[in-house]
Amino acid sequence: MKKYIAAAFLFIMVFPALMAQNRNIQASPATITQDSLKQEIIDKLPSDSRKIDTSKVEIPNTYAWRITPGLGERIFVPRDTAIIDFHQSMLVDGKSVAMGYLGNTGSPAQSKIFFERPGTSRFTFMDAMYLWRKNPETKDFLNTKVPYSEIKYQSAGGEETGEKRFQAEISTNMGKKFNLGFDFDYIYSRGFYTSLSNKGISYDLYASYIGDKYKMHAFFHNNNFTNIENGGIADTLYITNPNGNIVRDKKFSGKSLDIPVRMQQTWNKLRGRHIYVTNRYDLGNNMEEYPINDSTIGLRQKKNYISPASVILTTHYTDQRRRFNSTYTGMDNLYTVDGKYPYYGEPISTPVYSENIDDYMSYYSFKNTFALAMNEGFRKWTKFGLTAFIEYDLRKYSMPTSVNITEGNTITIISRPGMNRRESDNVLTIGGILTKEKGKYLRYKASGEFSSNTDFKLEGELTTMLKFRGRDFSVKANAYIKDISPSFFENNFASKYWSWKHEFSHVNRVYIGGEINFPELPFSKTKISGGIETLKNYIYYDSQSQIQQKSSDIQVISLRLDQKFNFGIFHWDSQVVWQNTKDDEVIPLPDLSFYTNIYLATKLAKVLTVQLGADAYFHTKYYMPGYQPLTMQFYNQRDMELGNFPIATAYINLHLKYTRFFLMMYNIAQGMGNGESFSLYRYPVNPQGLKLGISWRFNN
Repeated sequence: MKKYIAAAFLFIMVFPALMAQNRNIQASPATITQDSLKQEIIDKLPSDSRKIDTSKVEIPNTYAWRITPGLGERIFVPRDTAIIDFHQSMLVDGKSVAMGYLGNTGSPAQSKIFFERPGTSRFTFMDAMYLWRKNPETKDFLNTKVPYSEIKYQSAGGEETGEKRFQAEISTNMGKKFNLGFDFDYIYSRGFYTSLSNKGISYDLYASYIGDKYKMHAFFHNNNFTNIENGGIADTLYITNPNGNIVRDKKFSGKSLDIPVRMQQTWNKLRGRHIYVTNRYDLGNNMEEYPINDSTIGLRQKKNYISPASVILTTHYTDQRRRFNSTYTGMDNLYTVDGKYPYYGEPISTPVYSENIDDYMSYYSFKNTFALAMNEGFRKWTKFGLTAFIEYDLRKYSMPTSVNITEGNTITIISRPGMNRRESDNVLTIGGILTKEKGKYLRYKASGEFSSNTDFKLEGELTTMLKFRGRDFSVKANAYIKDISPSFFENNFASKYWSWKHEFSHVNRVYIGGEINFPELPFSKTKISGGIETLKNYIYYDSQSQIQQKSSDIQVISLRLDQKFNFGIFHWDSQVVWQNTKDDEVIPLPDLSFYTNIYLATKLAKVLTVQLGADAYFHTKYYMPGYQPLTMQFYNQRDMELGNFPIATAYINLHLKYTRFFLMMYNIAQGMGNGESFSLYRYPVNPQGLKLGISWRFNN
């Protein structure tokens, strides 16, 4: 069945593009030397509803955009060509001001900044891998005047603890409208702690066709992740007090690989794919006649023509699968009480199964979206765009079959190994989007959608430009109201040890926030942002790693400052985030998190850019979440507050034409301060070590 679906998608992707080859050819974009797109350049790029005279506009050789998942609308973005702070772009720590992860590149991760966390997906087991798995909306599509390719490589650790990542991308235009690319990402981390290694292989084939009237984006992605789980170290004293009597009595060698861990011979394996195609066709006649001479009439494209309306069809198939295996004989001691099944802390006398763990869960979705859009600016009085859409989503789920075990008046649900239960549901969603994307001083976007499962979302964003002492600065406000049903795997779970069946209420979220980008000065750049969110019926995992729902309201407030100073070759960049949670047992957050980076940046011989500096991540103490391999979720432990420890590095970045290189000493503060160098509860920060990375880019 799957091969027929793939064949149908391939036909949908290729046939319209081939048919479109006979249409008119766009003007060739001119060239500029800069790599990243500034807003004024983005405004001049051709949008989905606007044509421009590209001969009068300087456009980069290669530029990038992302698309909205349902409608395939383009959002132009800067490319990853950063000269400064290249080392941070290749580290897990660099993904946020405060990041929690297991220690390895490619491991499960969660931002400690609440408003940076993505929403819960329909397949919750993949959520912890969000940094490493691409979706259609996170993929960068390219337009290249010349063939483009880039290779990235990073390495850390020795033979036993080696951590490597290899990335490669190839993209080329076949004509001025059609682009085809391939992206590959390979991660292999042995890990600095016993039985904590992971391997990830993901790749995608993508294509885009941007014609005068027809536009297409296609994306095929495959991900394959294997995480060897150790459940964290057995005792935090090996990190917080390695020279104490308790640790010394155990004859600890001091090496991270000799620290006892909670489990071995245990694996989480995740497989999945996306097959995505979006088509957009602009209605109306974009051609006009003009006299060549007294007897001849020619045909040409109308100048600055904007289509009155567009028809959009998007098809998205995805499947995700998770298998949890373990042959470790000590697992029963971790997940049972005196050899008996626990159920929300209450054991029953039924003995556990003797089989090894082999749990399998899966999720499939086949989604089709049809939309009709009225394009902004096709008449002078149409100062906005309006889109209406309808979406149908067919979903299927699979999980281990659960059976009831009765003891007295207590009925406990447990999993029956080797048997799987299957469920399905169908969701119909209708919605609309109102936008204004043109104009310097006022832009906005408002959207609403309602689903047959009673979910609804209302979202809005407004951006304006203001002046202060003759300088422009931008102000943005955004808000949303969401009422979202729990996923199937939040309501249902079955494994050898834990099983549950709930009917959780919808999660209600109300948010309002914004940001101010202050006028840029010769020596300073400042941005302030923040927001407040009220959550009702929030779903979380408690100190026993069991899923719970908080019926009362919880409020989270956050303020953030991004500040950059420079005085000649001296630079000081900082990011500071303050957070407050009204219930830290449900949503634990550090009160204060910051990142600071002090460096010298200059050019040698006018061609080699050198950045030499040191940076550090730091957050205050709080009940840092733990990670539970059985559910692949982060839970709210209450055993130990952790924090007040800097993750510091000393580094050098070099940039020469199309080559970037970094060399860094990671965790130079090891052994200093309170010694509580944990990224998550029971998961220490990797020991001090050398890391390096390089990027080669080719444009020819």
